[in-house]
Amino acid sequence: MPVHDTEDKKWWVVEWRNHENLFVSEVCPRLDLVAQINPAKKHNPYAPDIIVQGRLADLKCQQTPFFKSGVRYSIAPQFAVTFNYKDYLRYLECYPDLVIYYWLDWQETEKTIRRQVYRVKPMAGVWRVEFQTLHKLISSGKPPLHTYQRRVGDRQGNAKKSYVFDVRRFECLYQKGPE
Repeated sequence: MPVHDTEDKKWWVVEWRNHENLFVSEVCPRLDLVAQINPAKKHNPYAPDIIVQGRLADLKCQQTPFFKSGVRYSIAPQFAVTFNYKDYLRYLECYPDLVIYYWLDWQETEKTIRRQVYRVKPMAGVWRVEFQTLHKLISSGKPPLHTYQRRVGDRQGNAKKSYVFDVRRFECLYQKGPE
């Protein structure tokens, strides 16, 4: 079962802020990365999260696998990550030189959806990708764009659709679990 309701945006904003601090203070030093929270976040909550090695970066923390990504998009749920469409548009306009860090830690490894059981193996890790790489992939039309059925009428500001990627296409900085 997930840690908390995935649709409760206000709760997750606070929770991810804690994760950003932990990533900067604990994870980056272990990866020999110099990082800090982006000072612009004090005045602009939509500013990119962190600065790593002197470069503006955003942190994507994902703890719940996209269990049906294999069935829907032929991307193994073990390695499927999402990238919000609205973030894509904002980064394209305001932050085209951004670096994106994916910090994965599967907290849930099994889920039953309509009497079908989906499983992944425990996995944690950090991957890095240039936004321009994502932009090129998205421009090619290859990554699928997933619409969240539970968010169609959302009024909390949750993303309504996301691109789906295989994290193995990104630079792996650390991985514990299946390859």
